[in-house]
Amino acid sequence: MPRAKVRLIAALLATTLFGPAGHGQQAVYFAGETAGVGDPNPYAENGVYSVFYLQNQGRHPWWLTQTTDLSSYSTPVEAIPVGESGAPDYWTGSGSVVRADDGQYHIFYTGHDPEAQPNEVTMHATASALDGPWQKHEANTFSGLPTYDEWDFRDPFVFWNSEAEAWWMLMTTRHEGKAAVGLYTSPDLENWVADAPIYSEVSDLNLEVPDLFPVGDDWFLLYSDQRGDSRQVRYLSAASSDGPYAYGPFDALDGKAFYAGKSAGGEDERLLFGWVPHKQLRKDAMDFVWGGDLVVHELERTGDGTLGVHLPDMIRSQFDSERQAIGPDEADLGLADTPLLITASLDIAEGDHFGIALTAANSGRVSSIELDDARGVASFLYNGDANFAPSVRYPVPEDGQYRLDLVIDPVLGLGILYINDFHALSFRYYKVGAADLSLFSDTGFNALEGTVFTRSRDTEEANNG
Repeated sequence: MPRAKVRLIAALLATTLFGPAGHGQQAVYFAGETAGVGDPNPYAENGVYSVFYLQNQGRHPWWLTQTTDLSSYSTPVEAIPVGESGAPDYWTGSGSVVRADDGQYHIFYTGHDPEAQPNEVTMHATASALDGPWQKHEANTFSGLPTYDEWDFRDPFVFWNSEAEAWWMLMTTRHEGKAAVGLYTSPDLENWVADAPIYSEVSDLNLEVPDLFPVGDDWFLLYSDQRGDSRQVRYLSAASSDGPYAYGPFDALDGKAFYAGKSAGGEDERLLFGWVPHKQLRKDAMDFVWGGDLVVHELERTGDGTLGVHLPDMIRSQFDSERQAIGPDEADLGLADTPLLITASLDIAEGDHFGIALTAANSGRVSSIELDDARGVASFLYNGDANFAPSVRYPVPEDGQYRLDLVIDPVLGLGILYINDFHALSFRYYKVGAADLSLFSDTGFNALEGTVFTRSRDTEEANNG
């Protein structure tokens, strides 16, 4: 076994599950940062997911946590510290991690200095192990000029493109007045040459944290849309890495409560890491802010060449205890005071409006996860308020049959609904642990069956606490 893997596994075995202690419960998702995480930059190797992320405090230094099972995470350590005043990385931003043929690891990351011109640059660091120490190579720093923008030039995503037989670096930037995914190429990870953007479109804001990978006969280009009216993780596809790239139907993988999604893994298992934003003052009625809690979907290319997300098996397997069955006469799902996985198969009438009601135990106010079969839209409404409500479009099944997977994490105060193993709807609800859940339908279910699952370890830890 490679020494690097031994070190990573040892670190994981030595750690405990993170999460605020509450009645013996642990968070479903990573909870090792009280202030939350910023953009994740994951890297997969030998069954270990190394999640480099921007720490959501200070000037966003890079930190690292590692996991083999999406359940336990290693104690976070700092990987790339921010620079001193006047340094090009006075703030740090997103980037990516790769391993060269000689075994050396490389991080390419954004340097941001609000007082400098250019404002944003790409920087480089190397290490012999993923947990460092990382050495910065400031001599390799470069800006977007003259091909690309000096102000918007960030999120370098580097990978070996076997189709082009070169290292590729994608960039969030601007080109000829348009929002662009810029392209640089290199034979050696040191000397980079600007090329034409692989995609651009008219937009006042940008196509952030790009990611590109092949699955089957298709290449998928992911980005996070910075525009407020479509602030979602979206994708385009092409038959080859150099395009042309085009949107397909249902190009948004989740709603606006999931951002900065970046993937890691291979065709057998490719995970999408992003964050569910916190809200102002940590109040459910407020709007979203930058940074939040790390959430993971699994990506999958469907038979028709589109891209979808579903619940990762590693998260599903956490829920090993059946709390109750769901059926036509049992639509009440109980209190969400412990982490839950709710699975349900439904048969509804055409055009039905249905979903899951979340009734606050103390006030009786009802929030809801609503699916509109007539429009093919799923939304989360806090106290029935459509303002700031995350939503996602999905293909309406012609036969009226739905499969839903709902994960509730009351420790972190969030949830994720998966619709027909194709799209997700993430949402923030800090007080979800004090809500009673129930299924509803305007016209009634033609058929309904499912299960509410909990985790046996929560019960064991509560009893031992």
